[in-house]
Amino acid sequence: MPRELGNRISACAPGRPGVDCGLPAMPRISFPTAIGPCGLAWTGSTLTAFHLPGDAPAARPADASPDEAPPWIRELVARVQRHLAGELQDFADVPLDLAGVPPFARRVYEATRKVPAGQTRTYGDLATNLGELPTTSRAIGAALGANPWSLIVPCHRIVGAGDRLTGFSAAGGVRTKARLLVIEGAQLLAE
Repeated sequence: MPRELGNRISACAPGRPGVDCGLPAMPRISFPTAIGPCGLAWTGSTLTAFHLPGDAPAARPADASPDEAPPWIRELVARVQRHLAGELQDFADVPLDLAGVPPFARRVYEATRKVPAGQTRTYGDLATNLGELPTTSRAIGAALGANPWSLIVPCHRIVGAGDRLTGFSAAGGVRTKARLLVIEGAQLLAE
């Protein structure tokens, strides 16, 4: 990333009111769910971010109410609410703003979106599915750790070797990961 753009982005960090970044505004909403307030942001017809309860952006006041959001966002909010209440949804059709996402991370996100609710895959499984060596697992973990669409790109369904619950960058960490997997009916402990 050019230094000039990097400086402009860091100067425009969320929560810096009155700073004109020269970047398009992204409307944000927060909405209630069975597990607490979630938040999302979009631009045009793509989702730019999704936040689970406890993530700082989900806790900030919204720029708009869900009623003011475009129809596709209102439908997404309803689907997320149903999903987190136990009526599982498939979010693979949600359009994501992938501008600035590196090619490897795009591949990881695409593969992760194919893991159905109620199932898990290991980082090694994902590496194999991507045609990569098992040693790529750490790079996969890093890509998922930078995932701005938790739940929509269901990184909580990716577990460590031996089905260990490891690494989750959303608020609450592994506890949130386990909570989402329980909602989805995944088998967390093999006997």
